[in-house]
Amino acid sequence: MNKTIKKSIFITILTLMTIVMAVILVGCNKVDKKLQSMQNNISYFNNQMLVGEDSNFYVEVVDGSREKTLIADGEVGEMAEYCTINVTPINLDMTNRVLTFKLTGENGVYEGSLEKSIIGINYNANVEEPQKLGTLKNVTIALGEQKFEYNLSSINANGIDYKKAVESVYNNCAEDLESMFDGNTFKSEVYIKISCDRSKNPKEYFWFVNVVENSDNMFCVLIDMQTGEVIAKKHR
Repeated sequence: MNKTIKKSIFITILTLMTIVMAVILVGCNKVDKKLQSMQNNISYFNNQMLVGEDSNFYVEVVDGSREKTLIADGEVGEMAEYCTINVTPINLDMTNRVLTFKLTGENGVYEGSLEKSIIGINYNANVEEPQKLGTLKNVTIALGEQKFEYNLSSINANGIDYKKAVESVYNNCAEDLESMFDGNTFKSEVYIKISCDRSKNPKEYFWFVNVVENSDNMFCVLIDMQTGEVIAKKHR
């Protein structure tokens, strides 16, 4: 085979490879744009959850970002960061009592009162400007002169983050999401939070993803926090 023919074959192969790679990249870019659009339409998310507990209280400290005005209208409004502390009495003698808390971080302390929920036995409070506290270390719950201190540990430090959870929904629930895309544009909004099954010992934590087009079209998915596997899904 002479040099001219070899060169011609080489150029042909190189051209075909270039075309194939271009097709693959176009396909990848299309998927990336759709996923990016979905991840950009998150109206509420938990970034991390820190927990502590004993036989008296179960404590959660959760931070993230959410719409300033939460409306299930399929659109993302102005966002704001938030941090909340949620306290559930384990010892029933601790219910319906006046509770305060002190949240300690590496750079400071935040103190406040816990407000009892209208429904249920749990208490909660907002933490203002949590970034000033730095990395959170522990929380103390006070009931009169009694004090209960809890070291805080992250339950999702070694698991997938909220964006990976949304990516899992995107990859595994394509048919369910089909009507919520207009081309590459996601025309709904996503609410995602950490959900806890406190009936288990040790407790099990999941990502709960709620995809909302409007009040009549919602799609809920439960994601394994460690593996990203879809555990359950339901339209409502």
